[in-house]
Amino acid sequence: MKNRFIHHIALLSILTLYSCKDEVKRYEVDPVLDPYLQLFLQEGSKRGVEIDVKGNGLLMEFTKLEGLTIGLCTYQDPLLVQIDRDYWTETTHYEDQENLRQNVVFHELGHGLLNRSHNNNILENYEWKTIMCGGDDVDGRDWAVNFNGYRKEYYLDELFNIRTPAPAWSKKATFDGEKGTLTGNLDMNRSYNGKDEMGNTYLMRNNIYSITSVNKNNNSIIPLVSEQINGDFYFEVVLKATLTENISTTGICALYDYDNNQKYNPRTRDKQYPINDGCNYLAIKEESIGDQFYLINSNCYLPIAEVLIKDLYKHDDYNKYAISKHDGEVFFYINDQLVFRNDYQADVPYISFGVILPAMGKLDITSAELYELGTTLRTKKSARAIGPREGSFTSPIKISSKKLKDYRK
Repeated sequence: MKNRFIHHIALLSILTLYSCKDEVKRYEVDPVLDPYLQLFLQEGSKRGVEIDVKGNGLLMEFTKLEGLTIGLCTYQDPLLVQIDRDYWTETTHYEDQENLRQNVVFHELGHGLLNRSHNNNILENYEWKTIMCGGDDVDGRDWAVNFNGYRKEYYLDELFNIRTPAPAWSKKATFDGEKGTLTGNLDMNRSYNGKDEMGNTYLMRNNIYSITSVNKNNNSIIPLVSEQINGDFYFEVVLKATLTENISTTGICALYDYDNNQKYNPRTRDKQYPINDGCNYLAIKEESIGDQFYLINSNCYLPIAEVLIKDLYKHDDYNKYAISKHDGEVFFYINDQLVFRNDYQADVPYISFGVILPAMGKLDITSAELYELGTTLRTKKSARAIGPREGSFTSPIKISSKKLKDYRK
């Protein structure tokens, strides 16, 4: 009996060792998510990080996540990564579709495969330091990261190497004063009182152009200067805003020639989320904790970035807003301080420039000027003074409040 007992124990040990040696970890990745996993592994390999996902096992799937969560990583054996199905569907056909999807997948894989935890540090210009930002609120900010253009290289470097130094584009800067040649400005030397087709009222009196909104549900873009500029420009507006509703924002915008540029020809989008193609804008939302600056392109599903800067914006007072395009980038300024710089949609012709009228709010404008920079200067044309005239209003453009929706990672 004793020998037989020993024999069974030995046989069990051999079987156990054999089973462990040949045990195959579960590796099940949704075929739609697999290209994003493979891209993650390729980017890691380029940076000297090799990961054996099949050997270690991995589960990646779409599911319905609770609340505003768009991605979830569960530490189990094997690792489980889940992506919200609704978020994936909603991003379809937007200009930033692929970068948004890479961002959320890479973020969750950063948790699971790189052992990265949430990091809510910021760069010098107040942008998030890493795509691994998330978790608990920080000053009420969302987790929008500009994972586009030249910024992607930095964020990928930082993802696989936390010691990556801060990039040059994250440095603070002031406006260098180079405006170019004045090509169009708002005529402030006349009186006017009228309404547009939506019922918004316009009053030009005593060198102040006041626009008052009657729209309860949407902010609107009000074009001020219509002028096609194929190259570089500088557009500046001095205004005071009265914000009354939670969705109210104000700011400055530049509309580009989207439909006539086949490189950026839009595809059909879900009618539930209609947007107006072809606009870069800086939106400011006043909050009790500070001022949130949203950098938005209307062809993107979410804001390109959100920056919280408490010392640049003057409440209940006039502020100078400016957008400048030069050297392949678009620059956004508040009171001559650089708020953001971006190479997204910087190579398209711009055709109109305006301001954002807050829902049920008011704008008091004291100047609006458009300049051309560099080789695009129109040497034979003088600047045109542009003012409101009866029946000549450019229709306001509604802005969906979805653009300021909060998402979590």
